[in-house]
Amino acid sequence: MRFALDRVVPFPRDSVFAWWTDFREDDHQHPNSPARSTRLILRRSGDEIWLRDRATRPVPMTIDEHVTLNPPNGYAVAARYPGADVRYAYRFNPHDNGTLVTVDIDVQPRRLGRILVPLTAGWWRRYAARDLDYHLGEMNRELESRR
Repeated sequence: MRFALDRVVPFPRDSVFAWWTDFREDDHQHPNSPARSTRLILRRSGDEIWLRDRATRPVPMTIDEHVTLNPPNGYAVAARYPGADVRYAYRFNPHDNGTLVTVDIDVQPRRLGRILVPLTAGWWRRYAARDLDYHLGEMNRELESRR
């Protein structure tokens, strides 16, 4: 299953890239976040970062992620979810007086996921949109306060 989401924000690409790639352990601990997890930053090497998210919402799971940065254009993630391998990439492109934020998502089911992922495709899309909009809202608040 593949899908993409686009949003335009009123900030320069460099600011968007810097904010979006400032990975922190509490990125998903705000009460309004669609996910609830603790992020462990396992290691960094050049433009690569290895993360482990221990989620409690929407369901308990551990997600191992390998992030490859491509400054200032975006970054790609290869993540292993229970039942699916997920690859997604954020792209940040200049747009008028701001930045076009695009996320491309590719979910490749494994084992039981071959049954569950197609049945929950609508949920995956809604969840990805909620998560993107949540982070864009947080970024908007933080970057606006710096102006």
